[in-house]
Amino acid sequence: MIGAFLTRNKSDDELERVDRLLENNQNPYGSTDRGQEVAVEESVLNAMKSVNEGDDDDVEDMGFFNKFDPRVMSDIIIGLSDGLTVPFALTAGLSSLGDSKLVITGGMAELVSGAISMGLGGFLAAKSEAEYYKSQVKKEKLEFFKKPELINQDAAEIMFELGASEQTIASFLKDLDSQPKNLIDFVIRFGKGLEEPAEGREFTSALTIGISYFLGGFVPLFPYFFTTVVKTGLLVSVIVMLVTLFIFGYIKTSISLGDDCGKGKKISEGLQMVAIGSIAAGAAWTLVYFIDN
Repeated sequence: MIGAFLTRNKSDDELERVDRLLENNQNPYGSTDRGQEVAVEESVLNAMKSVNEGDDDDVEDMGFFNKFDPRVMSDIIIGLSDGLTVPFALTAGLSSLGDSKLVITGGMAELVSGAISMGLGGFLAAKSEAEYYKSQVKKEKLEFFKKPELINQDAAEIMFELGASEQTIASFLKDLDSQPKNLIDFVIRFGKGLEEPAEGREFTSALTIGISYFLGGFVPLFPYFFTTVVKTGLLVSVIVMLVTLFIFGYIKTSISLGDDCGKGKKISEGLQMVAIGSIAAGAAWTLVYFIDN
């Protein structure tokens, strides 16, 4: 009940109202068809202007994080999420043995191996995605020159699902006949839901996830370098990690959900990250303690 109260904001109420309007097939132009016609004409003219001249205003209005590739931001979040929890749990568990040197040695070994493993995972996932995309494009291109009517049928089915009329679909396909590459791209993107991966995506993903994991995992290990008393290192590490996990959860939510997300949701996600990290670290510490004793 409290969680729902914290995560709800004005945009959620507005969304419910919009959903009701959409279910009743109401549009934002009012009851007159003339208003809708004018809006459509303006949209077409603005789109033509944007394509021909390039629209930099949208880029300037974007937030700092939104200027980055969403896939890169996703890789950073994945790397930091694992890096802030797994090594934290490991170092907390090793601290129950009472040896700071052992914590540092074991922690660094896990950081290096974990970063390499996470990086390789990101590399293989991105490589598989690129290979699958290329195979689908190859298939559609070969099929186009063997049976072009099938590609047109796929495009027509997509337009029908979007609610386009037969006249609109016929005009659309006729326009794309002179640009078959765009027709294939349309089917790939909207029919199969595939986006072309960026060049060198495999290496970017591997480096981003691996480095993010290492940096995130080094945070709980850092205090042990400055103390010989392992309990002191554990205490400082826990305090630092509680603050770091909360900040990470807060910022992660801000990036993922954007400016429309309320503070209640961000705080809730921050506390959730703290809870996850605390449970993992507590379980590891308890397990190692009982095994050692």
